[in-house]
Amino acid sequence: MTEAPAAKARVLFVDDEPRVLTTMRILFRARYEVFFAESGAAALELLKSQPVDVIVSDQRMPGMTGIEMLRTARELNPNAMRILLTGYSDLNAIIGSINEGEIFRFINKPWSNDDLTTTVARAVSAARATQAVAARAGDPNAVAAMAADSASGTPGVLVLDDDPAVPPKIQAILGGDFRVFGATSMDAAVTHLEKEAIGVVISDTRVKDNAVVSLIGTLKQHRPELVSVILTERADAGSAIELINQGQIYRFITKPIHDSQCKIAVNSAQKQHQRLAQSPELTRRYEVEQTPEPPPGTATVNVGLLERVKTLRSWARRWV
Repeated sequence: MTEAPAAKARVLFVDDEPRVLTTMRILFRARYEVFFAESGAAALELLKSQPVDVIVSDQRMPGMTGIEMLRTARELNPNAMRILLTGYSDLNAIIGSINEGEIFRFINKPWSNDDLTTTVARAVSAARATQAVAARAGDPNAVAAMAADSASGTPGVLVLDDDPAVPPKIQAILGGDFRVFGATSMDAAVTHLEKEAIGVVISDTRVKDNAVVSLIGTLKQHRPELVSVILTERADAGSAIELINQGQIYRFITKPIHDSQCKIAVNSAQKQHQRLAQSPELTRRYEVEQTPEPPPGTATVNVGLLERVKTLRSWARRWV
């Protein structure tokens, strides 16, 4: 008996410029069932009756920004993958999209058609993996609703920061429910990861004048159940975009540390780690781009250190 062909994935494009939507129609109509909206409000109205697999939205639109729309879209359709098109650097908007919209990718305008089609295809694949997990659970919104249940304890929290006072401060904020390990260098951080069961990494964007994006990205590639939170006072739009595209960071919080914000972020990150450990298929939602080669003369993470990251064992089985 011949199996019925799989239904086309459903992709919603949101942009206030009709010419952009025309371009999207030409690029994607042969591959997917496509939907279009010229405003955030129109997109949300459509989502009330049309579940989709992927949402691709412009950021700067009149009336409602892309991030505002995606935040509400996440409530209406939590399993959909979310991609944001942005043509300008607005740090607050980018941080908001990380913390509230859980963006799969940022794509800069003007975009490369090849990059855009590849990114949408990856998002579709991730959405299908999510649906498989939800189907097994018998709940179409299982990814959002799945309880984080740890049978044998709570994995540790690794804090990577130049300032040795930061880890004990975070330990004091989190209390006795968490084991916090501190590291003031990337080498020390990897040593902890080799020896301890770590579920969440909290890191500044730079340590010892080296950007952490290569380390965070390599960790996500080889330990996809690990969840990263960025804690920094040196935020900039470019590094935030790199950290989501190449490292799929989970939350972005700024110094000075606010107790409640920190505790909420780490609790949420720990639950996210446990979800990913329980259902490895969900890590497809957080696949990262390959880290590009740095420009000559740029301070980079030691190659040997990244090779150690690639050999890290997964501790996931200990915690599910």
